[in-house]
Amino acid sequence: MEEFDYSDFVPEDVLEEVLSEEKRRRGGKKRAPFPSSRDIVEAVRDAALSARGVHPDEFPDIVLSILRERGFDTRHVTVKRIWRVYESLVVRGVIPDTLGVINV
Repeated sequence: MEEFDYSDFVPEDVLEEVLSEEKRRRGGKKRAPFPSSRDIVEAVRDAALSARGVHPDEFPDIVLSILRERGFDTRHVTVKRIWRVYESLVVRGVIPDTLGVINV
């Protein structure tokens, strides 16, 4: 006995509707990945090197916007983490203290 293929008998518009509903239920849109520690370090470094004359209050927003531009979900990246990374990079001599906020 031959296997029956229903796709020959289902109208195209109905098939599309069913498939789109299935995709919606499964969360058809993929979420952006969370940034790794390395990604955050690179964003902080890039922001610090290009942030001359920026007020320190604006710095975390610059870092977050860099991460978003690179396609990351920044929901769990905190301001405290950004400043901890910045301080660590300045203390280790990787970047200069362009914001003038670290007393070394």
